[in-house]
Amino acid sequence: MNRKMRHTALSLILLSRVFAGEPAVDASAIEKPSTTSSASGLLLGKLSGKSDFDRAWSAFTLYKDESNPILQEFSLQGRLQLQAADGQAESGHFGTDQLSDELLLGNNIEVRAARFGFKSRWFHVYKLDGQIDIDPDLQPNIYRDIFDLYLTYAPSDAFQLSVGKTKVKFSREQEISTKEILTFERGLLANMLYPDELTGVWINGKGLNKHWLYEFGIYGNERNIEFSDFDGGEIMLAKIGYDYASHVGWDQAVVGIHFMHNSEPNFTGDKPIPASATKFKSPNFSNSFALTNDITEERFRLISEFLYAQGEGKQSNVAGITIIPAYYILDDLQVVARFQYATSAEANGLMLPVRYESLAPDVGDKLGDQYVSTYLGLNYYIYGHKLKLMAGIEYSVMDGGSSGGDYDGYTVMGGLRFSF
Repeated sequence: MNRKMRHTALSLILLSRVFAGEPAVDASAIEKPSTTSSASGLLLGKLSGKSDFDRAWSAFTLYKDESNPILQEFSLQGRLQLQAADGQAESGHFGTDQLSDELLLGNNIEVRAARFGFKSRWFHVYKLDGQIDIDPDLQPNIYRDIFDLYLTYAPSDAFQLSVGKTKVKFSREQEISTKEILTFERGLLANMLYPDELTGVWINGKGLNKHWLYEFGIYGNERNIEFSDFDGGEIMLAKIGYDYASHVGWDQAVVGIHFMHNSEPNFTGDKPIPASATKFKSPNFSNSFALTNDITEERFRLISEFLYAQGEGKQSNVAGITIIPAYYILDDLQVVARFQYATSAEANGLMLPVRYESLAPDVGDKLGDQYVSTYLGLNYYIYGHKLKLMAGIEYSVMDGGSSGGDYDGYTVMGGLRFSF
């Protein structure tokens, strides 16, 4: 090996050791490389895990090394959610085949969500995460919008400070990612009150005095494809919770109170909206409240919450309850039920869910003042929430009042959820 080649090899080795968080060494150490590195990841050719599924999913971790003082982890993240629905109401038949072609895979399979991004940890106290939504038909290009992109300073579980764009999680159903929700869709009120993905700053923490958890954030109210321009008022979200699992001896038990204030309800941004978008207007409620409870004991889980919101203008006040019990009848097979009741103080204060009751024919303007729904489903976990099959049936009734939005029907759903 000539001097130039030896110098090049030495430089490459030194750079690789610095990237791995190891100190530079002199040339004599080249003949005796360290064999005790804890680094792993696809880029290093080191997959981890005991099962084939574990090793396959570990490939999404490109690099991981807790001993590296700069970069501790860089991983890919994403999800693909495919589902189909077939419904029958008093007014006629409906299903996913009625959706826009740009939301469908083939003739009847809805691409509910397709996202891709990354997550990373830096200097042991920083996290940088981001995802984009992908256009299902890949037209005119793969990119549709920024779902989230934010930086977190996390010196401890008790205090984490974040800035950027994120999903604003009001209600317990919205707190649970679509990767892990037990039903195909969230409840009517949880979706009506959902403020969307917004740009802002927030703090959160858990384990205060062993039991308390909290969150507080302020966000620009403008729903945009990318980042908010902060010219449409503000959303303020505050939460406080208490973990009482150790008091009752259960696996999980957390009660919480949420409060959300919207300074400019019903605001619509000025940026262009893609044809596939259905949610670029802020909820028409000034103050919203949620009382939540989530318990787990062995195979049983119960999620329950009460929601109340003060409407603005023609939007009346709304209130309702949601109860979701679930039980593992086998190690990988879970039965799930849900009961919803929602009401509005005046006529036409509720809106039929976009998925899928609003697809039914001849339901007027799809508004009503009382909604009752029951859901029964099965979830089969191939690899936990990362790969699962879902099936369910939902029966719903809405009193359309003076709007002609009466609905009485059922929806059968089946789907696949994949995430990493």
